[in-house]
Amino acid sequence: MPRQFFAMIRVELLKVFTQWSGIGAVVMAVMVPLATLFVLYIFGGTSVSSSVQGQAVTSMIHFDVVGATGWALYARNFIILPLMLILATGASVAGEQSDRTLRELVVRPVPRWSILVAKQVALWALSVVTLAVTLVTALGLGWAIFGAPSVDPAVAEGEESLVRVICGFAVCFLSDVALIALATTFSTVVRSVGGVVVSLAVVLIADRAVWAFLSLLEFFKVEWAPTAVQFTLVSVLGAWSHWENEYVPIQFLECAGLVAAAWALSIARFARTDVP
Repeated sequence: MPRQFFAMIRVELLKVFTQWSGIGAVVMAVMVPLATLFVLYIFGGTSVSSSVQGQAVTSMIHFDVVGATGWALYARNFIILPLMLILATGASVAGEQSDRTLRELVVRPVPRWSILVAKQVALWALSVVTLAVTLVTALGLGWAIFGAPSVDPAVAEGEESLVRVICGFAVCFLSDVALIALATTFSTVVRSVGGVVVSLAVVLIADRAVWAFLSLLEFFKVEWAPTAVQFTLVSVLGAWSHWENEYVPIQFLECAGLVAAAWALSIARFARTDVP
């Protein structure tokens, strides 16, 4: 590592948390759990006397701090926060290249790969902050509104279910790392933030279509479909969603493989990029 590496990280942290995408990500990390808890509070109040096929709605959906925090995690990963992370990643590489500010870093006597590493560390910090803000907001207000964890036979009992949902947030960080690595690869190819968002969105939409097709084949008992569906980006980036039951070990290996491949492509591409 170059001697200036930690100074480079400090500079990147300052840039990430002061640009509009970073600020927007932190703001949305607060708004998402607030909106989720509000919906659950309204729904919980109206579902007390409601039933589905003779079964009370409140017996199917557990209105406690674990359920509220779990729903906040799902809401956090529904388009908005992943999009903000992609925007922040695009602005960190492609945005600086289009603004002609990236050259100031490239001309310094440091390896080009260290520039990407410093940017990644800053983006990881953004992910950690958004996850922590969402978790603390959901846990604090969820406990105040819905009370302590109740017995949920679909998950676990009491404190164990709370530990599971907190682990879900930790695993979500790994998914964010993979998404940031993927967005970084696109940022070294496309020279605008909008181009990074659009191109990556096309890839993710196409991957979801493949995932839906493979899931349909799995429903019809096609032997190889259950294995194939695990190699889609939907499966890899959604490893956190298994917090309610059991995690799939292969998804962690796939996540590590995706990060390694994305990093290799990004470093190779960035090393050969002519920065104006």
